[in-house]
Amino acid sequence: MNIHRIYSTKSSGYTSWFYIFLGVSSFFVHPSSLVASEPKISFVNDVIPVLTRSGCNMGSCHAKAGGGQNGFQLSLLGFEPLEDLESIVMGSRGRRLLVTNPEASLLLMKASGQMPHRGGIRLPKKSQGYEIIKTWISQGALMDAASDVKFVAMELIPKKGNLQRGQEQQLKAMAHYSDGTIHDVTARALFESNDKAMAEVTDNGLVKVLDIPGKVSVMVRYQGTVAVYNAAIPLGAPVENLPPEKNFIDRAVFLNLKELGIPPSQICDDPTFLRRVTLDIGGRLPTEVEAKSFLANSSANKRDQVIEDLLKSPDYADYFSSKWTAVLKNRRDDASDIVSNFAFNAWVRDSLLANKPYDQFVRELLGATGKVIGNPPVAWYKRVKEPKEQIEDVAQLFLGVRMQCAQCHHHPFERWSQDDYYSLAAFFAQVGRKPSGTRGEDLIFHKRGVAVATNIKSGVALKPMALGDQVAAIEADQDPRLRLADWMRSPQNPFFAKALVNRYWKHFFQRGLIEPEDDIRDSNPPSNPELLAALEKHFIQSGFDLKDLVRVITRSSAYQLVSTPNKYNSGDRQNYSRIR
Repeated sequence: MNIHRIYSTKSSGYTSWFYIFLGVSSFFVHPSSLVASEPKISFVNDVIPVLTRSGCNMGSCHAKAGGGQNGFQLSLLGFEPLEDLESIVMGSRGRRLLVTNPEASLLLMKASGQMPHRGGIRLPKKSQGYEIIKTWISQGALMDAASDVKFVAMELIPKKGNLQRGQEQQLKAMAHYSDGTIHDVTARALFESNDKAMAEVTDNGLVKVLDIPGKVSVMVRYQGTVAVYNAAIPLGAPVENLPPEKNFIDRAVFLNLKELGIPPSQICDDPTFLRRVTLDIGGRLPTEVEAKSFLANSSANKRDQVIEDLLKSPDYADYFSSKWTAVLKNRRDDASDIVSNFAFNAWVRDSLLANKPYDQFVRELLGATGKVIGNPPVAWYKRVKEPKEQIEDVAQLFLGVRMQCAQCHHHPFERWSQDDYYSLAAFFAQVGRKPSGTRGEDLIFHKRGVAVATNIKSGVALKPMALGDQVAAIEADQDPRLRLADWMRSPQNPFFAKALVNRYWKHFFQRGLIEPEDDIRDSNPPSNPELLAALEKHFIQSGFDLKDLVRVITRSSAYQLVSTPNKYNSGDRQNYSRIR
């Protein structure tokens, strides 16, 4: 007997669902009618985690954009339970559930493989997940009442460990609820290793480390909450006769190598260093004159002097400006781009040559107004014309945060919601443009007025808010972009300096402390947290000095190691025991 229509009504603080069946009278299933000895199944706390664990609400399945699969649409990872309930209970004219005979429900018949299902068997009949959903249906397929127990937080046990190669560690996910209870939800959580070559993890949270030493993490997801287990896998070799510690970078790198028992390679010779540093700072090979002069120099600080000479040279500004203009989308698509292309590149190059503080560089870019001829950073707005493009570029490039997912749904690996996305977009809502009289060039200006951006899903108009941080009220005549830039360069900002030092570290070491370098999140921890924190602190205290950052990195012994592995560190990919 199929459900024909379902009506929702608010009553006594809970949502009640009325089922009207074809050919029979309507009836009301109230929680009080449930058998007292049978615990009530929570849609949010029990059913949604089962669907997530089974893969039903993944982006490749029923949470796929554009209608899900075969007309059955679920929200990604269950972030929108009310929408999911409506889709399950009311979708397809109510044919997915049969409360009088739950096992005959289309939802269970397909998921258990009793009916053809393109996704295969997701809930075997004898599984715990199958029983949970079957019981929920038999209890009336109710949404949780307002007074019901709510999930509060997840605790991971243990949070970190030190495992020998081949060793196993069982993880437990413990859910804390609003009534003070704690339940083991390991069987309903999702586990994923961030490096499957280093460690594998089963569906039930059993971690097995493999043969590669280093640091590995396992992401655990439950009800929109993410926790991370971090494990050190030591090689255990003796670490003796370390290269000299030249600065805080060496201290952090070598301390980590000692903990892991991975001896670093030796310091490279002079010809290798000269070639490497000239390529990395100047983007070219050393000349014959430079090579002869450097090799003939017997001074103890001659390597530091080469670094200084390169930082003062036009080659440094030329090379790094080519990298910055590439990520800032300065390209020439047609003849109208020639002026803006050259003007923008010259502005970036001159900023680097003059060692303009990085926070000032970003502020001038974001707050640019006028025409390209008078204010070259305006050229960036030629490539990123819409607020969504602007905030996605700003977040990914300057904050290391990928916000694209949050435009349509809650970010699958982070805490960012659609409201966070549009609140960030609101900073660019008052950017105006009009023809400048020059072909292909617009005049960029601040339109004035209250800055808001509308969440296209909820229809709510949102004021500027910077990734969860409130900013003071922005008056109609104030440019919100400058307020965003001020928030970004605050010493308390957890993203701005971190994203830059991680990006530069990757340039010199071919691997970021966080990989990918533009994906900074709690569920993607750095391989050496202490080193990243020290670099971030140093960069802020230097006044966001880019040349100083290059200097401190290239002066370190860690940067000056050979690329040739010793008998212990050939498998090291993330701890910088040698240059890759």
